[in-house]
Order: sequence, then structure tokens, then C-alpha cells
Amino acid sequence: MTGPYDVRVLLPLTIVLIALLAVLAIDAAYLTARGKPVDNPMFFLACAAELAVIAQLVVGIARIGDADAHMSKGLFVAYLAGLVCVLPVAGFWGIAERESRWGTGVLLVATLGLLVMVARLLQLWNGV
Repeated sequence: MTGPYDVRVLLPLTIVLIALLAVLAIDAAYLTARGKPVDNPMFFLACAAELAVIAQLVVGIARIGDADAHMSKGLFVAYLAGLVCVLPVAGFWGIAERESRWGTGVLLVATLGLLVMVARLLQLWNGV
């Protein structure tokens, strides 16, 4: 039995993911405003967020049969796969831009994009 969003597995995982991404976005915004490069705490926070994204991918694919009948399963999997790619690319770019403030700016934009993608995953799961 599943509800509009599977509250047993997907909802807690999504809440953790949103919380990690929100904290990462706040940290990135702060460091960008201060003109600071990517630091170790931000790197570790991004790694934790990436682990949550990978968990979302695995659980999302495993539970895809429980989704709303009107959900586009291909689009859902595409969003899940896209989520996994964003942080590593932004992280490498941010580290490459250590000499400027824009390394953390890249991570800020990527994190905000990920938050939007997670919101869209919720919509897709519910068949919207």
C-alpha cells in the first residue's frame, strides 16, 4: 500500500536530501558572498548530499512499480540519473575555480538546481 508519495521510504529520504541540499546552498551562498573558495566542510557536505542522491536513485528505481500509474517512468529515471551527475561536475568545477569566488558560486547554482529537480521528482511520483 502506498500513498501519494511513499511515506515509508521515499519521504524520509527526500527530507534528508532536501535538508542536506538546503544547508549546502546556504553554505555556498555564504562563501560566495565572502569571496571564499570551496573548503573542506563544504566538500564533505557535498559528499554527504551526493550519497543521499545515490540512495534516492537506488530506492527510486527499486520502488518505481509503486508509483502513480500516470507517472512517466522514463522521465522519473532520467531525473534520478541527472541528479547523480550534477554535484560531481559542479564539485570538480568549483575546486578548479579555487582562485576565485565563483567556485562556490557554481556549487550554489548546482545545489539550487538540484532542489528544483527534487521538487519535480515529487511531482512526477504523484503523476503531475
